[in-house]
Formats: sequence, structure tokens, C-alpha cells
Amino acid sequence: MTILTGLTACAPSHAGAKAAVLGRLQSSGLPVPDSVVIPVGVADRDLPGAAGQVLAWAQHRAPYGVIARSSAPGEDGVTSSFAGLYDSVVAPSTAGQVLAALRQVRASARAPGVAEFAAARGLRPDDELAVLVQPVLRPAAAGVLAAQVADGRCARWRIEAVRGLAEQLVSGVLTGETHCGRGPVTESVARSGQPFIHLPGTSQELDLPPGEWITVPAAGTAAARAKVAGSASGVVHLRTPAEWADTPVLAEQQREELLDLAARAAQALGLEQIDMEWAVTDEGPVVVQARPLTQPIRDAAPPEPPAGGWAGLAGVAGIATGPAARLGPDPAPDGAVLLCGALGPEAAAALLRGPAAVVSSTGGPLSHTAIIARELGIPCVTNVPEAVTRIPAGMVIEVDGTAGTVRPAPTVPSPRWESGPESYSDAAVLTNRIPDTRPVDGRAATLVLHDPHSADLGVLVRAVTTASLSAAPLGILLPDGVPPCPVLITRYPGFVLRTVHGLALLWPQPTGALPRRVVTLDSDNNVIFERPLNRSAS
Repeated sequence: MTILTGLTACAPSHAGAKAAVLGRLQSSGLPVPDSVVIPVGVADRDLPGAAGQVLAWAQHRAPYGVIARSSAPGEDGVTSSFAGLYDSVVAPSTAGQVLAALRQVRASARAPGVAEFAAARGLRPDDELAVLVQPVLRPAAAGVLAAQVADGRCARWRIEAVRGLAEQLVSGVLTGETHCGRGPVTESVARSGQPFIHLPGTSQELDLPPGEWITVPAAGTAAARAKVAGSASGVVHLRTPAEWADTPVLAEQQREELLDLAARAAQALGLEQIDMEWAVTDEGPVVVQARPLTQPIRDAAPPEPPAGGWAGLAGVAGIATGPAARLGPDPAPDGAVLLCGALGPEAAAALLRGPAAVVSSTGGPLSHTAIIARELGIPCVTNVPEAVTRIPAGMVIEVDGTAGTVRPAPTVPSPRWESGPESYSDAAVLTNRIPDTRPVDGRAATLVLHDPHSADLGVLVRAVTTASLSAAPLGILLPDGVPPCPVLITRYPGFVLRTVHGLALLWPQPTGALPRRVVTLDSDNNVIFERPLNRSAS
């Protein structure tokens, strides 16, 4: 029985969102690593057979082993990414290790943090997920690119890059080299120290003792010899060669190629904001993962430290005040400011305890820590090395996630957000379910997000049609894009299909023009996500 599925045959319902997106990009001619998928619904008893098929597939494709990655149907969504909450596992190409990797990734669907995060976002967690299997690349550089795309190019963008594999960057262990710009203009490049390079190794390299040497690739410069510091889980840890101390991770040519690749990927996916994980190999840049960007691009340069305080990178906008509390086994007090390093899958559990703000000693605005804090609406500053060591527990501090600063609180605790309640008279408010009561925030409309994995669209349409909450329109956002228009309009004659800025909406007739924007609100009615909605087409 053939269990594996190729990327081009992937649909979100059986292969998960991550694999389906890569399949769309591959079909559009973009460079994507050759990959296979163990679909949703494969029984546990069939996993050994799936592992054997992966080994046969990888024989001539994966000299450095494979990486098993989650691909849940509800992952990488428009407003909730589940970034870093599921497992990814590197495995050398042996039957036992590949099987163990497949089992670990599938089991991560049942991790407590996943369910807690889904509940906080008003989502139904996926009961199971598909496993995306890719060859482990040996890149010269890798990282994350976030961009707002207009007219076929990146209009405002941020690139974070490290040498070797990107795991240290996305997990928040390292703050990578950062490139920021608008359109074709690079406004700033911020260098960052990287003491160790992580690369997948051959079986011979993994057996080398510390102190031996390996040749490592470089983007735009000559390869160099690096000393082995150790190895773990199929990855060799190398000390960064001294001759690279003053050499940028990304040369100008690689940066331009990545920006072009991101613009093409956004166009293929119908996105105006894209979050793309990438790698630079001998054959050029490739897309490892792509999803909607759930936050605006932030400036890169850290501010000047305030008097008596500290400065880092602005991660999540907002101002909050509370007593400092270090991440540990015991829950932090309610309203505390969480001081932490890089957060892994435990991020959701720590952040769902309700900290007033988060201060991370490492990482950048595109790390998993910042992404999860952003989607939960928690002000956050990253890359404050002194946070854990110099801020005493219990000190009342003010965190300004907009400016990227931390300081002892100058006064009594300040409001969590910079400004008071705003008017939503020009906005459609996005929710996960039909409101139980009539909204009183003056919104122009309500948009209900359709979850195709938990509710039939027809059932939702009938519920929206019969709901009578206010005179404001009640529409539906289709997260999977535009279905066949004639079929849709025939089935639901009370609605018209509108597409705008990459969003597909079922809009009630005859309510006229769409509001100017769509927003998502936190529990205090503050905007945590916003997209324009002022140019429609049927």
C-alpha cells in the first residue's frame, strides 16, 4: 500500500496547510524542496510501513537525513499560526529514527499547549495532523523573511538570517543578522554575533570528536573550515570560523533573490503580507515554509535605552506594567511581566497564564516567542540580554513593546495599550463564531471566520442568515480562498462573493460597499490584527 503523497497532490484537509501551501508554490514553478507527506488519517499500525517508504524515497534525495515537520489542517492561518507549538524532528536515514520522528511529530498534535492556544484564540484544535517530510538541507544561510507585497514586489520587508540551519533563529536562541527596507531600498543591516553554526552531518561527520574540522558552505563568499564543537540529533554544531567575523551572512545578491522569491510566493498564494522561511543552497534560495503574516513589519534598529532601563527589539506593540517574574515551573503571579529566554512548545502554556508583557533575552520579532505573544495580544520586547540576569524578580517594570524598551516603572501601573478604545465604525470585526449578543462597539460589520474542519459552510451560512444581532451586516470570511464562484453563488443566493486584498468574503446582499478595514480584537477590545478592506471586486 502506498502511503506517501507528493506535494502537488496535497489538499489542506488531508495533507495540512503547510504541505498544501508548498504544493501550490511548487505547482507555480517556485523552488521548493522535494517533499512527501504522510496524510491525516494514516493509522498508527501503518507508520512502520510509512517509515520504510520514506527511507526508499530518501535514498538518493537526502544525504543528510530527513526532517519530519507538522502540517496540521488549521496551522499557518490568517490570524493564528500555531508557530513553534508542534514538533519538527531531524532524523538520520535509518528505519528506527525515521519512525520515531514520525511518531513524535504526530503526537505533538495532542500537546497541552496546542489545545490551550487554540482555546485562547476561539479555535477548535486539530485532532491529528499530517507529517511533511523534507530532505534536510545543508544551507549556507537560512532564516525568515516578512514582507508587505504590492505591485509584484516587496514594498516593506524584514529579513532575519543565520549561517547554517535556521532553528536557532526561529526558536529565538539567536537574534540573526537583520536586513530591513522599503521597496528596492535597503534601509538598515544589523549584524549579529553567531558563535555556533548548526549543520546536518553525514554519519562520518556525526562521529567526529570535538576539535576536528569540517568544510562549511557560505553565501556569497568562499567556503571555510570550521571546528566541531559537538553533535546531537543528526546535527553537527560548529564554531563559526574566525575569518567570517566581519563577513555578512547575506550578500546583496542573495538578499535581492530572496525578496524576488517572497514577492513571487505571495503572488502565487494571493497574499499581501507573507511570512516565509527560506534557505540558501548551492542552487540558490528555496522556500521551506510560507504563511500569511499576522503582524505589521516592525523597524529593526533598537532604540536608545531609557534612563535606568534597557533596550531591545520591538516585538508586539503596546505598553504594560507589572512585577518582573522569571519563567519557571511555578506560574507567574497574575499581571506579571514574564522574563524568559527562547520559548519552545511550552510558549503557549507560559503566555496563556496571562502575563502583562513578555521580555525575552534573545530572539527577534520573527521568532516563535514573539509570534505567539503577538497573536495573543501580549506586549513583547525581544533581544534584551540583561533581562534575565539584571532585572530582579518582583521589580515593577514598564514594557513598551512599540518602542522596544524596558525600564523600572516610573509611576503606578499604566494601561496595557498605548491609546484608549477606538472607533470601529469603519471596520468589520473578525470573530470565530456568531456573537451571542448584539455588539455595542459601533462596528460597521461582523465577519465570522469559517473553519472548514469543524463546520460545514452551508450550516454556517444558514446560521448567519437567521441571526439578528443588529442592523450591521454579518458576513463570512473564507480562509481557504475562493471556491468555484458559480457553484457558490447558486447555493447561497443571499450572498455575493467579494475578493479583496487576498481575502475571500461571502457578503450579504444588498448591503453595498465593504468597510474600510477588517480587525481582530483582544478581550479588552484592542486591535491585535488589521488588514485593509477598501478595494473590492466581485
